[in-house]
Amino acid sequence: MRILIYSFNDKIGDGLQKVSFIQEIKNIYPNAHITYTTTHCTSFKNKLYPLIENYIDEIIENNEIRSSLIDLVKSKKKFENKYYDLIIDLQKVVLRSLNLKKIKHKKFFSTSANFLFSDFKNTKNLSFKNIYIERLYFNILSVISYNDYSVIPEIKIGKTLFKNNIINTNIEKNIGIAPGAGNTVRCWDFDKYLEIANYLRDIGYSVYFFLGPDEEKFLNKCLKNNFICPEWIDGNFADYGINYSMYLAKKMKYLLCNDGGTSWIFEFAGVKTFKIFGVTNEKKFARPNFSKTIQIQDYGYKSLDEFPVSKYKKILDNFLTN
Repeated sequence: MRILIYSFNDKIGDGLQKVSFIQEIKNIYPNAHITYTTTHCTSFKNKLYPLIENYIDEIIENNEIRSSLIDLVKSKKKFENKYYDLIIDLQKVVLRSLNLKKIKHKKFFSTSANFLFSDFKNTKNLSFKNIYIERLYFNILSVISYNDYSVIPEIKIGKTLFKNNIINTNIEKNIGIAPGAGNTVRCWDFDKYLEIANYLRDIGYSVYFFLGPDEEKFLNKCLKNNFICPEWIDGNFADYGINYSMYLAKKMKYLLCNDGGTSWIFEFAGVKTFKIFGVTNEKKFARPNFSKTIQIQDYGYKSLDEFPVSKYKKILDNFLTN
């Protein structure tokens, strides 16, 4: 059996939300050859590869499946002479779905235009709009496989051989802060996070800053304030892979963060996050039971820059004591 799974684009957070889905497909169809394809790029090919290497047989990026009428009459060069028993469309843009459906196949799944192009119909009346993304994927799987996925299975995480004793404080008192995100419009001001970090240290917590390569500009400020950045060694970002990142995450009790990829790493490592939202939907991008969210619009603010430390601190105090 040959299965093709299509997604438009995957950054780390997008990819992590799909890992349990990918792993379960391989569980249902253990002998299937599974191809994963994107219009742009996928984090499955680099950062998240250790989580899917035993579940995906082939990755095709830049596949020319776009929301374009012209593409409907163009051949799909990367899929010439290929045939799939099942194509699973994970997105909802109609023109992309129509372009995807041109690839030779036996059965096609898509929620686009309320299942209009799909060989599978929503006979279970499951929800596919405005819901948590991982739940959406398992509703897709419920329709395709006819299985019940009322409980989403945990992702299987490999072991890391790298041991780092840089975090040796009491986990119950450890709080991480991740001030970055894929887009700066989703970021609360770093200096406000720094103010919160000093406040938490004053009341007895050990605070660690988790900075990605794009947050190097904050490294010196963290060090000058005597905060450890576990992913940085001698001024260099120590990228030992996703399993190492999750190993570090498990040494935290909580993570304070924006709507970014680091938050997903922690949530899928089983760590609760305290996540602030301004321009994205907290219902879709916060893992249920693993994230306390602040939607600034609920408090009358229009941009993250406007949200005050005093209000954040009050909500945080309530989170830490309940």
